[in-house]
Amino acid sequence: MPLGFYRNFLAPTRAASRATAGILAQADKAKEDEVRKAGEVKAKAGAMKTALATIGKFVIKKKAGEGDAIFGAVTTAEVIAAIEQQTGRVLDKRGVTLPDIKTLGTYDVTVRLHPEVVGEFKVVVQKEKAA
Repeated sequence: MPLGFYRNFLAPTRAASRATAGILAQADKAKEDEVRKAGEVKAKAGAMKTALATIGKFVIKKKAGEGDAIFGAVTTAEVIAAIEQQTGRVLDKRGVTLPDIKTLGTYDVTVRLHPEVVGEFKVVVQKEKAA
């Protein structure tokens, strides 16, 4: 970049400044903070993955008809609600990969907690007791 462009435009409009030791130190600190925060987010995702694996299964009760067919299907929102009820943490429903659940039984579910962390657990669909 020509020096004249800096002197005539960038410096007067305060769009840029010279790279001093203080400014470079601020940039390095900001980069370190960003890396530390990214590590903390990944650690929280790892902790949630461990919690999901420890719990292992979440039970959802649905009304069922003949042949163990349930009325409707188990939705992602129901799975998220069951997880929230047991763990107290809300997951993003867009990260949940749920098979097509239309009968009673046990199903494997995965959830993307972080771009590098995927949690796995089971969803058990049981027949709701008649009142």
